[in-house]
Amino acid sequence: MPQAHHGNDGFSKRHSPQSRRAPTNQPDLPRFVERLVSGDRIGCRDHLREYIAQGNDSLAALRELAWPACASIDELSRKDQIAPVHEHGALVLLAQLVQRLECGLTKHPARCRQVLVTSGRSRSEELAAEIFAGIAEADGFDVLFLGGGVESDDLFAEIGRRTPDFVVSFAAAGPDAPRLRRLLDAVRSQDPVPGLRIGVGGGVFGRVPGLADEIGAHFSADSPFEMLEELRLIALSPRAVEQRVRRSRAA
Repeated sequence: MPQAHHGNDGFSKRHSPQSRRAPTNQPDLPRFVERLVSGDRIGCRDHLREYIAQGNDSLAALRELAWPACASIDELSRKDQIAPVHEHGALVLLAQLVQRLECGLTKHPARCRQVLVTSGRSRSEELAAEIFAGIAEADGFDVLFLGGGVESDDLFAEIGRRTPDFVVSFAAAGPDAPRLRRLLDAVRSQDPVPGLRIGVGGGVFGRVPGLADEIGAHFSADSPFEMLEELRLIALSPRAVEQRVRRSRAA
């Protein structure tokens, strides 16, 4: 991802090791979520600028503010504590902020490994995939982000055309599991890309222990950042990961 500069917007501010102040560990998440839900665009931008001005970088803002805010809004929705219109507006605003924060991520050397990223249909699932796509791309992976709600047949065809090394899907809702199961069954039976590894993440896999293994996923994680750690590990040593998974299943 090329480094982007946004003038004085403060989102991609960088500090030298000598001048950078100690980062804060108090991002004031409840206030940030409140501003998102109320649609306070200026307040949200100011909140992020202040957080970065305290010595934090864009990656910290994604990890400590953007992703927890996405998870909080999704939880409010599942508990019927937020109106659908406010949920939608909050996630649209948060997605815009995430895209700006991604421009400030430090770019690492290319890994020459392609990841196809998709998600379920909900806005929160797509945003989780968007965050993952951004940090994976900055980490050196070649990312193709397809967004949410791609049908399993279309995704399978795209896998055959693009021949990625990995597929990652964030799917927090129960109805997403059958779609992913169909994809995994097709991959196993037809083997369109030898060595392809598929990872799944999101709420439904956290709420139902063992579901990822049951549908045949090769790796899983609850958050975009945990997913990137899993992807790094399997990219470096697929055999070590598979051994770890077998040990986990046998425990």
